[in-house]
Amino acid sequence: MTHTTSDIRRRKQLAAIHAARRDLGLDEDGYRLMLREVAGVSSAKDLDAAGRQRVLDHLRRVGWHATPRKRVAKHPGTPHNLDRKPLLQKIEAQLADMGLPWSYADAIAQRQAGIDRVAWLRKLEDLRAVVAALAVEQEKRALIARVDEYLTALGWRREELAERVQGLRMGWERHRPTLRALVEHLDGLTAGQN
Repeated sequence: MTHTTSDIRRRKQLAAIHAARRDLGLDEDGYRLMLREVAGVSSAKDLDAAGRQRVLDHLRRVGWHATPRKRVAKHPGTPHNLDRKPLLQKIEAQLADMGLPWSYADAIAQRQAGIDRVAWLRKLEDLRAVVAALAVEQEKRALIARVDEYLTALGWRREELAERVQGLRMGWERHRPTLRALVEHLDGLTAGQN
């Protein structure tokens, strides 16, 4: 079903009218009376484009102003149900710690549970699996940061590691056991310098 621009505009205007009614505290009788006096109808669904605009203009004149919807979080793609699921809040904290968008967690949910959005996960174990996957990524990033600190202390570059460290596997930057061993090895080297 395709919606035209005028359909979308109509829905937005009607939503604004209903929000104004709620915000201004208009009861049913007062609301219907206002619609009749301003636009000559008894229901907002009967308003044409000009009538919707007249009603919105009237509501603004009597003190209503649209307020943007409050966002629960600042990251693009933040789930609408963030405040109802503590594990989603944990996921948000992990993503924020790494500077990653929600789409990263969505990709994990898709890969692990076959569900496109982390917000749509219903099973607690699926949410826990996303938290665990993000914890693994956090650990990898922390280990890489430590490796980089050691390299700076030694005056080395990452490109030199394969020459200087025997048996360093390809893709070491993404392999936790290798990263752990490398951190331990580099720690020994820098301790020997002091």
